[in-house]
Amino acid sequence: MNEICIKLKAGEQVNPKFVPISRSATTGAAVATVTSSSQEPVFLRFLYLSMGAGVVNDVKVGNQSLNCSDSDISFALFQNDTQRKPLVGLAVDGNIQMSIDATTDADSALTGAFSCEAIETAPSISEQGNAINKFFGLGSVSLATTASGTLTAQALRNCRLKDLVLACHTASESSKIDVTDITIKGRSIFSGQSGDVVSLDALQTDTQAFTVSIDTPIQTNETVTVSLKNNHSGTLVVSGGLYCE
Repeated sequence: MNEICIKLKAGEQVNPKFVPISRSATTGAAVATVTSSSQEPVFLRFLYLSMGAGVVNDVKVGNQSLNCSDSDISFALFQNDTQRKPLVGLAVDGNIQMSIDATTDADSALTGAFSCEAIETAPSISEQGNAINKFFGLGSVSLATTASGTLTAQALRNCRLKDLVLACHTASESSKIDVTDITIKGRSIFSGQSGDVVSLDALQTDTQAFTVSIDTPIQTNETVTVSLKNNHSGTLVVSGGLYCE
């Protein structure tokens, strides 16, 4: 990441702390878009979204995607109860627009907010280099009764994978999902007996004491695969993603 000095505005005066986001109704399985733009230079800290179960197709700041993979990002990475902070960490001028594309499973609404700090001036997005590496979507998969499936994503650019989050879109049934393996660049990150599994509950966004930092670099075209099994008597949808840098 490029080294840039960003100067905060004096704290004695009243300064912006939030950049609001537009509100949009969502129709199940259709992409909805909301936008946001600060009226003055700010440092975007965190992004929180209010939406039904689904996926975030993309998050863009000044037309630059913050998603480092070719797959959607689970909605769970942006929820207000997440124990892993959805850091944006980019400085923007007043003329820079942010946009979020999302798809919900059912009719819902999409809105949210960026938290921010006021700054004197903002460097261009290109000057901030790898600071746009924030998320690595794993997409979503529908698992029929007793079926197995995978979440698979390919890196679009070099980045470092950090915390992993998985979500069952029917939250009350999340304990019925087993994670049978996770491979990064073709190598399993499980170390255990054959047939043993990790409960999806261990990888949910609100699991504070079990933060799973992968902390592994990945290069363009390399893949991450999460293998899953549904033990429920009905179909369940699972999505996932990683924070990255």
